[in-house]
Amino acid sequence: MANVDDIKIVDLPTMRDERGMLVVAEFGKFVPFPVARLFYVSDVPPNTSRGKHAHRLGRQYLICQSGRVLVDTTDGKRTRQIELKPGQAALIENGIFASETYVDRGTVLLVLCDRPYDRSDYIESMEEFLRAYPPR
Repeated sequence: MANVDDIKIVDLPTMRDERGMLVVAEFGKFVPFPVARLFYVSDVPPNTSRGKHAHRLGRQYLICQSGRVLVDTTDGKRTRQIELKPGQAALIENGIFASETYVDRGTVLLVLCDRPYDRSDYIESMEEFLRAYPPR
């Protein structure tokens, strides 16, 4: 069973010069699962939260492209806030309830998923989450 203490921030290899920044996330090396879906979130007003759910089966690899994202997580017993900056990533396992607050204007978050979209995989209320994953 996943818990918030297991979430690690990964500093992805980043190359920066006068032409800009290049960030590398090699599948199999940094992304710990075959990617079935990806999406990105942008144009979110500063200090707005999104996400606010857990997955029953799916895992997500969050990669901050620009700006800053505060990721609030809970496993039902403990909570943890993680700040992702450009070039940083975090794996959110199933059974972790997470919400993402977009701190800066222009923040972009890329999300890699190990499963196709399936509405039934989402747990969107804390009450339902605690029934599915009682504190241990």
